Amino acid sequence: MRLINCLLFIVLYLVSNVQQVKAEHRFDSNAIVAIKITGQQDFCSGVVVGANEVLTATHCVYSLKAQTYYPTNIIKIGMGNNISTNDFQWFNVTGISSTPTATIKTVNDFLGNDVVRLTTADLLSVTPVSIASDIDSNQALIAWGFGEDEWGYYGIKKSRQLENPTPEDDLIAFSAGACRGDSGGPVLNAKNQIVGIISVSEVRHCVETGKRFAQRIGAIP
Repeated sequence: MRLINCLLFIVLYLVSNVQQVKAEHRFDSNAIVAIKITGQQDFCSGVVVGANEVLTATHCVYSLKAQTYYPTNIIKIGMGNNISTNDFQWFNVTGISSTPTATIKTVNDFLGNDVVRLTTADLLSVTPVSIASDIDSNQALIAWGFGEDEWGYYGIKKSRQLENPTPEDDLIAFSAGACRGDSGGPVLNAKNQIVGIISVSEVRHCVETGKRFAQRIGAIP
């Protein structure tokens, strides 16, 4: 009887561990969203982290010219797979939360200050993506977003592995794997947890060589 009880305990323990691993790797790609400023052609990406909360890059919702955030009533969060299709849903933003540590006057000032939390009035019916407690420098990192790919397609949701990711104090430097429009999209680890948000780049197009950056997720707003 004791042997049977021990065997049952082991089986239950193994099943529990398998379910936990599956839960860690479960990922709802609908949590990858687009960020758009009304009246502007360009857009960014973002990731749902709560029932009505989205993380994106500060530079996506901040006007360098005015040195302030855009009004929330012209910031939109979009859900779907292709921005150009009619079934792409747009949601209104009601709040912006950030913890800037520097005055942002130039593009370079975004480095280390490029994560912001947006809130919506409507609940977002997707499974939020969790945030990693730290980053393992030896693991593959995947970027998600709606940005341009190497063939010039723009506005279609996709994922790509970061090339040569190098964690720094506040940033993750990489040589390729994200492009124009991917800004604000998440960088995920092997457990589909957020380790960074795509930030600024030294180059504009995917085919160009140069340094790109993601901001590491630490004390988020």
